[in-house]
Amino acid sequence: MSDTPAGVADVAGRTVAQRSGWSLVWFGVLTSGLGFWGSWPSWSGASVLAPLLVLAGIAGTAAAWTADRPSSRSMQLSAAGAAFVAVGIPQAVGIHARRYYTTDSAAFNQVAARALLHGRNPYTTSLRAVAALLHPAWQYWTYTVNGGHVTQMSYPAGSFLLQVPAMLLGFHHEIADWTDLVAWLVTGALLFVMVPATLRWLSLLVLLMPIFVGTFSNGGTDALFLPFLVVAVWRWDRYGTGPGAGSAGWIGPVALGLACAIKQTPWFCVPFLVAGVFFECRADGRDPWRVTGRYLAVMVGTFAVVNLPFVVWSPGAWLHGTLLPLTQPLVADGQGLVTVALHGLTGGVHLTLLTVAGALVFVALVAAFLLWYRRLKPVWLFLVPAVLFFPARSLSSYLVDLFPAALVAALTVAAARVPAVPAVRPAPSANGVPADTPSPERSARGRWAPRAVVAVPLLAALAVTVAAFASPPLQLSVDGFRTADGTQQLTAVRVTVRNLTDRAITPHFAVDLGSSHPSGFWTPPGGGPPLVLGPGGSATVTLRPPGFTWAPLHGAHWLVEAYSASPDALSTSKLQTWTLGTP
Repeated sequence: MSDTPAGVADVAGRTVAQRSGWSLVWFGVLTSGLGFWGSWPSWSGASVLAPLLVLAGIAGTAAAWTADRPSSRSMQLSAAGAAFVAVGIPQAVGIHARRYYTTDSAAFNQVAARALLHGRNPYTTSLRAVAALLHPAWQYWTYTVNGGHVTQMSYPAGSFLLQVPAMLLGFHHEIADWTDLVAWLVTGALLFVMVPATLRWLSLLVLLMPIFVGTFSNGGTDALFLPFLVVAVWRWDRYGTGPGAGSAGWIGPVALGLACAIKQTPWFCVPFLVAGVFFECRADGRDPWRVTGRYLAVMVGTFAVVNLPFVVWSPGAWLHGTLLPLTQPLVADGQGLVTVALHGLTGGVHLTLLTVAGALVFVALVAAFLLWYRRLKPVWLFLVPAVLFFPARSLSSYLVDLFPAALVAALTVAAARVPAVPAVRPAPSANGVPADTPSPERSARGRWAPRAVVAVPLLAALAVTVAAFASPPLQLSVDGFRTADGTQQLTAVRVTVRNLTDRAITPHFAVDLGSSHPSGFWTPPGGGPPLVLGPGGSATVTLRPPGFTWAPLHGAHWLVEAYSASPDALSTSKLQTWTLGTP
């Protein structure tokens, strides 16, 4: 008698994988219903929808293992409908009940769109008014190393133009979050129709992933470029191949231009797609320069259509704002390599050098793509986040938000082809050996030369990274602190800071108590002029928080940070441990 479980005896391999995948989708629907249960104070309908989602998840999981065809059209559509309801309605209720944004980027988009509708240039208008949309504002600003924070539009124009239609229709509450949620649902729909039918359960799993659902309905503005980037990389290797390719033959550069016109992250994809189109044309015997030139022209033209009015309106303001995330010295933040400095393990880091390291890794990745195109063609987009892992701003969104597009690219491109080369047999020499047969030395050079092209920038990135962490400009030590409300509130921290460089430095202090985002600079009581430390100088200062600050939990680690410009660097104290109200 067979030991194969019931429901699996008639299948093996692919069908089992499909049943497993669809059951995970239904389990995601079930868990979404459980999470939605607590939303009944915001919407009474949650008391009905939440248990229905739970019941649907249970029934769907069972159906995935008992249906004759787990990937039939009816099964796919029912799972898709449940997944979109499980994502869309709970997040819509959350947005409706929310009064404040949780990122300044979302608030910037709404205020910039409002300024445009009032006839003002978003790139020359101060966006300080977004403070009214953040609570408290000091916990959500994007801070600069010189002690300030960003108060101007810092994205291409598409980021706020997408909010304009909703405002024209009379909507004004949390417009950016609504737009982001719609963009994520559209992305989910695109994933569902673009991936192979046998893998559509995978697209719904991505749609249901909490890291995307929670972010893209709660201030995560990267959702805006995702639908366009997904289209841009869908069958991108069919561009210019004629009517047989359908929309894939022309839509890629249009969608890429729109994605680049919304945020800067898609810019990193441009070299790979342009080079890939070139290689594909060469393999097909088409004119690679003409087709690739047309691809690039359409992409740049689409970007210009969105942004050109603002370039003409104020060229300097548009350029400064659009390039701000790449050129402005912002404080360190994120889950990338800079974490070891943020958590006090290195004493600090030179922020500019981390940016240089990231640029070198990008050069290495592009070189690897050019040299080993056949192997990297389907997976290059999975590797792009490695570039964003190195800079001082390596937010979690930079590291995960390209995944849906990378999945579409990997599943929809064809295998890379080698350009046709005439089969000409080399002429034999007098001893019968072909005259142009490479020597072992030449063969070795041929193998190692491309590896060196990639290895050199990688090794340079490693060296720059080591140098970045080797010599923070300031030395900090925590001398004491003050609390209130029975040690529940932290009201002041006293720190001694020493300048280790041969130039004057103006430090700006922050205290990291384990928050997930920089929450403002701490200043001396009464304000006054900023502290200036001469070469080798030191000072002891008492710092007060920008707002009410809870003391750390018992046993928690915390530290003091100091940011400086010229050099743009972060310096930190040693880790402190909070024990029964004392460090």
